[in-house]
Amino acid sequence: MKKIMALVAVAAATVALATAEVTVGGRANLGLGLGTKVEGGDLKLSNSWDYGVTGFAKVPVAESISVQPELGFNIVNVGTKGQSDATKINVLDLAALCVYDIEVSDGLTVSPFAGPQFGYVIGKAKTGSFEQKVKPFLFDIVLGTEVAYKMGNGALVGDVRYNCGVTPLKNDNGDKLATLRSLTFGVGYQVKF
Repeated sequence: MKKIMALVAVAAATVALATAEVTVGGRANLGLGLGTKVEGGDLKLSNSWDYGVTGFAKVPVAESISVQPELGFNIVNVGTKGQSDATKINVLDLAALCVYDIEVSDGLTVSPFAGPQFGYVIGKAKTGSFEQKVKPFLFDIVLGTEVAYKMGNGALVGDVRYNCGVTPLKNDNGDKLATLRSLTFGVGYQVKF
């Protein structure tokens, strides 16, 4: 009986996802390194920011609730006072957000969201001409809100989010370099299929 109930639940979920109106889109991001923590003595954060692009899909799972997988590429700059060059890393981000849609008016939706984000550092950390290998995996918790305004066949979207870094960026020897955090603003467009 339990197997039959499980098969029915899986079949119902599959039909719901197959018939759901999935939304896909992309956005450009610009972030300020607010909350980034630099390891190592008396180093003070200065001129830290990031930018990149993200593609996303919004898959409804219940009324007003969606799962939003995201794939992004970001260039992160971590600067410290007294140093002329910031440390730059390239990060491929994969997020799985839970989104709750609130229809404010006809054509305007506000959607708070939260979820985990996994980062993979591509290449080495570069500070001027100096390069060092780093451990490639990062983990963040993402909290934010998206606003969508219907425009044409899709919607113009803007979001503000805080990427709260949980795991620090470490060099190849395991020494902590920085814990990356960012207040990020994004603007893009999405289309419902």
